[in-house]
Amino acid sequence: MKLYEESMPASIGNAIYQYGDNSITKIIQYLEVDDEHGYILTPDAFYYAFKTKGSFLLKDLTDVMIRKVRHQEKELILVVHGIHHMFYAHDFDFGDLLDALEDQKAFTITYPMALDDRILYLIDVILHDIDDDVYEDTTLNDLQKEQLNSYLETVKNAESLDDTHFHIEMELLVDHVMDLCNALELDSEEIDALAQAQEEMNQQEDQMFDSFKDMYAQNKDKIKDVTGIDMDDLQNKSPEELNSMVDDLCTRFNISKDQLTELASRFASKHK
Repeated sequence: MKLYEESMPASIGNAIYQYGDNSITKIIQYLEVDDEHGYILTPDAFYYAFKTKGSFLLKDLTDVMIRKVRHQEKELILVVHGIHHMFYAHDFDFGDLLDALEDQKAFTITYPMALDDRILYLIDVILHDIDDDVYEDTTLNDLQKEQLNSYLETVKNAESLDDTHFHIEMELLVDHVMDLCNALELDSEEIDALAQAQEEMNQQEDQMFDSFKDMYAQNKDKIKDVTGIDMDDLQNKSPEELNSMVDDLCTRFNISKDQLTELASRFASKHK
């Protein structure tokens, strides 16, 4: 697999014959996978041959989407006249094509996936961009370097988490990464999208908090039966008893005390 952007190889003639158009006179980008597979980008059109063959005029491109669902392959979706032209991470690296496309036509990438998956994908991109010095004039201090490495490790381990723990990690990680981006004064389309995802997460938490308040007010006895905790009696508990109750909750719901403490702090800061 090789990408060409200036001088074209002799094989371009066969690529044009296999999946291009004889009217092609200028080529912006040519990806050669093999004799029969790849893509050709011209100022006016995009031609491709992977699992399927296709082409479209750039003026007809209406939507550019990236989808990455946990445990599944990343997808690039180019929408033309309502038709989804699908590409997969094993086909090629989307970055070079998207950069070249953006030079020809303005568009905004959207991310049609569940909120937790969207947060994970955007954080993965942002953290690796920081690690690869993509952002100009960015210098991390020792603490920020430690944070970056810790967050990258969390992203790496996210694939192995069950759904409950995955959601908890994304709740916590989105705030940490946005704090890091703000401290470094970084700006990018991915960071803007992550900020939007953070706002959606906050809205979900607000709704959940209000629901819990209503549920507790109406079902005190049921909550006591499920958790073993009488909320009205907490003020009479000793520190040792409260700590024991926290340990019991962590065991029941299979989360760590650090996660529970951080989630509690997060809720407290948002609902003072």
